[in-house]
Amino acid sequence: MRYGVSYYPEHKKPEEYQHDIRCIIESGINTVRMGEFAWCRFEPEEGNYCFDWLDEAVEAFGKHGIETIICTPTACPPAWMIEKHPDILYMDNRGIRRPFGGRRHYCYNNETYRKYSAKIAEAIGKHYGSNPYVAGFQIDNEPAQEGTGRCHCPVCQKKFQEYLKENYHTIEEFNERSGGIFWSQEYTHFGQIQIPVNSIEVGAIQQIEAFYENPTVRLEFERFASDSQIEYQNIQTQMLKKYTTKFVTTNATGLATNSIDYYKSTKALDTYAFDYYPGLRNTSVDSFPYAFARGVKEGKHFGVMEFMSGGGHRFSGSGRQQPNPGALKQAVFQSMAHGADLMLHFQYRTFPFGAEQLNYAIVDMDGIPRRRYYEMQETAALLKKIEPYEEARFVNEAAILVDYDVHWALRIKPVNDPDYHYLDYCGKIYHLLQKNGVGADVLSYDADWSAYKLIILPGAFLLKEAHRENLKAYVKNGGHLVATFLTGAKNGDNVGYTQSLPAGMQDVFGVTVQEVEPIFADNVATVRISVNGHEWESKDSDWCDLLEGTAHMIGTYADTYKKGCGVISENSFGKGTAYYIGTGLEPDVFGALLREIGRKAGVFKIPFALPENVEAVCRMLDDKKIYYLINFTQDQVEIPVPGQYQDLVSDQEIRGSIHMDAQGFAMLIEK
Repeated sequence: MRYGVSYYPEHKKPEEYQHDIRCIIESGINTVRMGEFAWCRFEPEEGNYCFDWLDEAVEAFGKHGIETIICTPTACPPAWMIEKHPDILYMDNRGIRRPFGGRRHYCYNNETYRKYSAKIAEAIGKHYGSNPYVAGFQIDNEPAQEGTGRCHCPVCQKKFQEYLKENYHTIEEFNERSGGIFWSQEYTHFGQIQIPVNSIEVGAIQQIEAFYENPTVRLEFERFASDSQIEYQNIQTQMLKKYTTKFVTTNATGLATNSIDYYKSTKALDTYAFDYYPGLRNTSVDSFPYAFARGVKEGKHFGVMEFMSGGGHRFSGSGRQQPNPGALKQAVFQSMAHGADLMLHFQYRTFPFGAEQLNYAIVDMDGIPRRRYYEMQETAALLKKIEPYEEARFVNEAAILVDYDVHWALRIKPVNDPDYHYLDYCGKIYHLLQKNGVGADVLSYDADWSAYKLIILPGAFLLKEAHRENLKAYVKNGGHLVATFLTGAKNGDNVGYTQSLPAGMQDVFGVTVQEVEPIFADNVATVRISVNGHEWESKDSDWCDLLEGTAHMIGTYADTYKKGCGVISENSFGKGTAYYIGTGLEPDVFGALLREIGRKAGVFKIPFALPENVEAVCRMLDDKKIYYLINFTQDQVEIPVPGQYQDLVSDQEIRGSIHMDAQGFAMLIEK
């Protein structure tokens, strides 16, 4: 596993630089990431490329076994370029140009900027592509972060119109499929179609309140902007790959913070990597982003390019709490347990200047090693110790399906906002499975899920016909499918199906949706559930799809006018079984229901009874299972374990039970 820090030699005075180099070497880490914001040093004037300042650091680290990830610096175009070409500046949804003075102030569709980006990527690839001390390359930095993923400039306007023409061919086809007759929005040519005024981009400020635009145009703009970012990224990918066989990636942010379809964006990349800043003080670290990351390139290892390093000040104010002693080491272990093969802390030493001044780091501005540094040193030693087990494979038999079109469609036309958010709901289901000892992968609608015993399809608001057919085939061939409310409401054009819901899937689920409504505080009702001799009651939440049909109703309403109406169904279809859960349930009840469905599907369960806030991951090496246990509580815990194991962390033999300290973790291999 590659483990290390982001480092910025271009910031340092000679004495600071020599001190940092020595301390980083002594820390035992094996990787540094450099260069992502240093275009003015790489190319101080047009066409004059300078690498001496970075060569020195690459060689100094490399001679001591520390590899470098070299970044292209395109997140920060230099002042000379903006002065010469002001048209490359980013324009937001209000029509405001982003001036020089921050970062990410460029339009990713601007041809002039694309040419400059290709040249700097080529120069870096040519210079470092075969350097033995270079591990790989990162393109740009956090693409589309901080509200820079939905440019509205004239270049983007024209390209968006061309994109629509390419996808719909004729304006008549577009008018028909988008429902342009509504509010007299039929066009006579593609040049009349404007970029939407409203934006779902994080942090966007709407230019016109209560301005409701065509949902098809809005979804197509999300797709177009995501594709444009990917196209821009791949220009650099192609340049780098001309000169290197080392890995090329970029660093994503969150699952959808920047609204780029990561399933598509990583196709030309060698690996998926993202930045993650969880709290590390008296709290669990959410592993749902890791499960998602593992599925982006369908089971391949992933990397974390920036990870929490400490507390104190923060980029955007308010600050962060310091991690508990041991929490950094525990969090790195957890990431490795979930499939990371790269983990870099941001950053090594606190910045004294610039917009990120005083930010959290492994060491403070004075550069003196303290507890976070020594914990990083311990972590590096631990990773070397357990390195032989890194290739253990995952054995999960359940998967949750996630789709960017669904996410975008539900942000464009929210359902019970802010109570219901699609990606949050997907995460809740993941955690309910995890709490019941069931590990789950997170996959795209286009992935191959045929080998999984249980597939969960949360809130599939937009469901294309091809995906419907794949889901049908999965159940028909013996799979167990769980879908929730909102399934199949709209087609791929973001237009509602005129069939009964769930559109095209009534035969699979054996139900037709009779009535729908959001669930607010004043219309909550009680649901009674009966499965395999187990009975539960729960208040409903989020949304309600009332169901009727030939399926067995395992959940019905117990009160209000809905009394006796079906809301949760079970239906045999071919060799498999399909479940439809028509409302939100209380966590304990929802978890119990999923547990019973998983049991019927024969899904593998971790054989330990885990206390609250203790996480377990199961992987397989050769024919032996490895259990990774992480205690996020602030208390000691005793966990009964059947059989005999060797703890690869402590080197102790484990029989009957394992004792874990606060912030403790273990790695048990079957004996």
